[in-house]
Amino acid sequence: MAQATVDRSYRQAPDATDLAHIPGDDGLPVIGETLAVLRDLHAVAARHVRDFGPVSRIRMAGQGGLLVTGVDLYARIFNDPEECFSAEKGYDQQLGTFYPRGLLLMDFDEHRANRRMMQGAFKAAALQRYMEMMQPIIERHVQVWGREDRFVFYPRIKQLLLEIGALCFLGIEDFEREAVTINDLFLDLNAGLVSVLRIELPFGAFGRAMRARRELERWCEAMIADRRRRGVPGDDALSQLCRETDEQGRLFDVKSIVDHTLFLLFAAHDTSTSALSHLAMYLGRDATLQSRLREHLSRFGPGPLAHADLGRMDCAQQCLYEAMRLHPPVPMAMRRTIRDTELDGLRVPAHTVLHLPMMMNQRDRRWWTDPEAFDPDRFAPPRQEQRRHPMCFHPFGSGAHKCIGMIFAELMVKTFLWSFVRRYEFTVPAGYAPHLQWVPLPKPADGVPLRLRPA
Repeated sequence: MAQATVDRSYRQAPDATDLAHIPGDDGLPVIGETLAVLRDLHAVAARHVRDFGPVSRIRMAGQGGLLVTGVDLYARIFNDPEECFSAEKGYDQQLGTFYPRGLLLMDFDEHRANRRMMQGAFKAAALQRYMEMMQPIIERHVQVWGREDRFVFYPRIKQLLLEIGALCFLGIEDFEREAVTINDLFLDLNAGLVSVLRIELPFGAFGRAMRARRELERWCEAMIADRRRRGVPGDDALSQLCRETDEQGRLFDVKSIVDHTLFLLFAAHDTSTSALSHLAMYLGRDATLQSRLREHLSRFGPGPLAHADLGRMDCAQQCLYEAMRLHPPVPMAMRRTIRDTELDGLRVPAHTVLHLPMMMNQRDRRWWTDPEAFDPDRFAPPRQEQRRHPMCFHPFGSGAHKCIGMIFAELMVKTFLWSFVRRYEFTVPAGYAPHLQWVPLPKPADGVPLRLRPA
């Protein structure tokens, strides 16, 4: 379909509510299945598929819509050749409340233009430079972790990856001074994603999230004003955005830069924090696999790592992919229909919200052998189970909105693993079986306590 034929009035239309003809479960009055989703999103999605099929009616977080699974439906929705599925309106009431106008929350021509504007921050030369920049930060953090009596992985890796994102994307070289404050603000902001009561009060998660957002906006606005005043020719993403102009030669407005910056920083560290936390849990349980990974990473010498080394870290990549297969860092993608359409033979009205749980295809027995087991070898030749269908493995999304920072994330994770796994042997407590949190971002709920010993 030609781009010009998309009727932009869909942006003003309310969500569709005429969904009674579609089988499903609306859950409790008002809140729907919100509480069940907070407890275990995977269990809710699996129950819907079992009881109602790949397309079912659901209500959560005050928003009705459809829960959709299946590789062929995802291929159609993510690739969207008909331009019938809006990411902007899909995320609008959830992620859009806290990260408005981020790149993921844009459609069609606007999305393409903004993605081109940001692409320079993810070209090969930039990625190679980021790798050189992040290695000293990783070494500084990792070398002191072994001194802690009670080491919990999640808060430490989150702080480390936030500092890397601040240096690589914002050009902040002395971020250590601000790290705790900014990290706490992101924690408050993200906690708002699971708030049930969406009213800003002096207390409660939603009010704290909105105040954190405004504080982060002021922090970004001050950086933008400073960059433009000093005219510093930095090659980090923020400096590039400060210099970018539109087709009329005008500088981008401050609000647009703020929105992109906060979403980029969120995506650059929180999703990789989720993936690495699950991987630390699995490696901490399996001394044999951990030893095998350590031997593999030791082949690359004492460092510093070269960018060319990353392409040969196949064992590290397979371990990362398996953690993201079982626990995709973005647990739920969202879209909203622009026009009346059909999904799995069911009539779907225009403006219907689609909830797309990302773990379902990645745990589907039709594509994966023993899909609940942690088995990185499934990604290695000759098995390569991820090739059984183009949409059975999609932790970074797919189509026009596929994660722009995918290669950066893999680069950062491999560089971290090379430092951490070679330095320490690590174990989780005996019988470790934590509650696995799915929302707002997946992680073991206790943050993964580890015992570290020199390797």
